[in-house]
Amino acid sequence: MEHLQHFKLNQDPFQNEPDLRFYVDSACHRDVQLRVERGLRQAKGLCVLTGEGGTGKTLLARRILDSLEEEMFDANLMVMLAGAADPDAVLGRFARQVGVQDPSDDRSSLLAQLYEQLAICREDGRHPVLILDDAHILGRDAMAEVCGLLNLEYEDRRLISLLMVGVPALDVTLSHDASLAARVDVRVLLAPLDLANTKAYLAHRISVVGGSPAIFSDSAVSALFKFGRGRPRLLNTLADNALFEAYLQGQPKVEGSHVERAAGDLGVGADPGRTYSEIPTGRPPTAGPGVVTRSPADDATVLAGMNDPNEDSALELHTVAAPGDDDLDLGSLLGNSSRGEADLTTILAFDDDDADDSPRNLDDEMDAALADIEASPDDDLPIFAAQNSAKPRTADATRVALDSERPSTGDEIEDLFVELIEE
Repeated sequence: MEHLQHFKLNQDPFQNEPDLRFYVDSACHRDVQLRVERGLRQAKGLCVLTGEGGTGKTLLARRILDSLEEEMFDANLMVMLAGAADPDAVLGRFARQVGVQDPSDDRSSLLAQLYEQLAICREDGRHPVLILDDAHILGRDAMAEVCGLLNLEYEDRRLISLLMVGVPALDVTLSHDASLAARVDVRVLLAPLDLANTKAYLAHRISVVGGSPAIFSDSAVSALFKFGRGRPRLLNTLADNALFEAYLQGQPKVEGSHVERAAGDLGVGADPGRTYSEIPTGRPPTAGPGVVTRSPADDATVLAGMNDPNEDSALELHTVAAPGDDDLDLGSLLGNSSRGEADLTTILAFDDDDADDSPRNLDDEMDAALADIEASPDDDLPIFAAQNSAKPRTADATRVALDSERPSTGDEIEDLFVELIEE
């Protein structure tokens, strides 16, 4: 490829393939490998390795497989595939991998075949190990069936060790079955790379294919860490696209702007799980879908006279209702805040034509609402500011009149308020 030649690279350094030449022994990877290998070398039963997607679990699993000496272990790696992860399919694949010539369709006979083959391996002085990559694909039944292999013993010793590798959903599946959760002997989490290890990762990949790590400027490395979030798979994709952007502009090295352009084209945002098209984290917007966030005390204003502002346990909830937003459930918001055991929740709501994010005085709000009712009784009712408190529900209850109950004169309005206050 021309862009690789432009940077004097003899091969693509950022392919997302499980090539051990590109494995980087970072601090977090080294720690996880040591812990897993300790469990397997001590013939523990079930080891679990989890990590977010793209953190390098597959390459690490192959690294562990490669580190287990053939004279001491009979290690096998199986990648779970959607649609082929039922119990019979998994056990049949494993039987073929360990040397069973014609796996039986009958479960009992298949287990007998597996036991015989694993016992032969043990007699040869090797300990059987099965590594299941993408194990989170397994359903609970299939997982229970595979873990049932841990019940196989030979000469009063466990006959096999299992290493399950997957995303955090794997831990969830195991935790839902007490018998499976109790079998876990080693559990480790593979964390993303930090900035220093991200720089080492990029430099190693470039060096493997004969290039100079200097083709990535410091700003490019920082941008790759920012958008790649320390996940090797995403780092590879961003770095490859950034290389091409720099080539198109005829630049001798990759700059931060090239990474930002690549991230924008890929729809990758700087915050985990977000893209440029989504609302960024931080203060709520003044328009758009209803957004609920906890805000600092100095960013919210308690409506006058509703609660002691010096109360330490007060919790303020900033709510923005967008024009035409019919999905905002004020009752559920108040219920959720009350479960937080706070004695104050301020709900800031807005008229349909109002994009101002400042709260209103309750008296002014009600006066304006009543004026709107008198002026145009057939218009939709405005959205009111409301709040809950530690007082009983009936003490500050607010009821909005139905169309048939709307007062038409000032005297009727005053009578209605007297009635509500007496209630």
